[in-house]
Amino acid sequence: GLKGGFFDWTLSLDERVEALAKQATLAEQIDQLQNNVPAIVRLGISSYNWLNDDEHGVHQHHATSFPNGCALGAMWDKKVMYEVGQAVGQEARITYNNNVDRGNRGKGQNGAGITMYAPNMNLVRDPRWGRAQEVYSEDPTLSGYLTYYFVHGSQVGNESDPKYMQAAACCKHYAAYDVESNPIDRFHFSATVDSRNMWETYMPVFRSCVQSGQAAHVMCSYNAINGVPTCGDPKLLNGILRDQWKWPGFVVSDYDAWAQIYETHNYCPNMTCAAAVGLNAGMDQEGGGTRAINQLQAAIDSHMTSPEAVAMAFKRLFRVRLQLGMHDPP
Repeated sequence: GLKGGFFDWTLSLDERVEALAKQATLAEQIDQLQNNVPAIVRLGISSYNWLNDDEHGVHQHHATSFPNGCALGAMWDKKVMYEVGQAVGQEARITYNNNVDRGNRGKGQNGAGITMYAPNMNLVRDPRWGRAQEVYSEDPTLSGYLTYYFVHGSQVGNESDPKYMQAAACCKHYAAYDVESNPIDRFHFSATVDSRNMWETYMPVFRSCVQSGQAAHVMCSYNAINGVPTCGDPKLLNGILRDQWKWPGFVVSDYDAWAQIYETHNYCPNMTCAAAVGLNAGMDQEGGGTRAINQLQAAIDSHMTSPEAVAMAFKRLFRVRLQLGMHDPP
């Protein structure tokens, strides 16, 4: 029966994900650490696509498209930002529920889920940045306030339910990220940032999103900071997010940024090393492809990481799925 297992909704989140982790094999757990996850049929776990680019509206033709980031920032209005987040979260939930009702769980379809890659709350530090229109402002305080209210609106919705989220917001891109191709492309760029600038300029908006807003996930960025790729930096991921800010969510890489620990930053001599470095630093999900997680078994066999680290990432992901009500009765 259901009692005492993953599908027993009377248990705590931790008890439920622990029960599932004990039943899933290592290969099944590794296979879940990606965007477009397959079903685990023998355990009754459905497939799901985590990738949904819903920055200022659900990524579907029927959805409301709100103004882009700089226009939303120019309002200086936290109440309206809450309402925008609320509407985006509601439309994401409606889209998802309608698709599931029709037997479509959004596999391979961007914008069909309830885990949103929003908000984009990086700062405009150089007007030549080609994506300045996506973000709210150049000011950490203003961007932090607007980020908090978007996250709160999208996740909480109309009712404050301590057990369930309407949708899951994502703080991106973490961190010190505001370069596209000048003076060097973002896949190779290493930002030189001293401690004071990091904490006074770049971190306040993430603190608002993660610690105050309790966003469900964080996306680490393509760049490195002071020579260390953000998706492989244990101080940035486990250190600040989890040890310092006590945040329970999961970390996803920007598309292929986990693999680029090796491929573009050359921080590792091979992909097996990159897989282990990312996981050990606090990565939970590979955005984009699967080149990094495909090497996790080899990394475990080489004693570079452990099955326990895989299980921890697996449990963080399913904790969010439970908070979204995916495996509970209607």
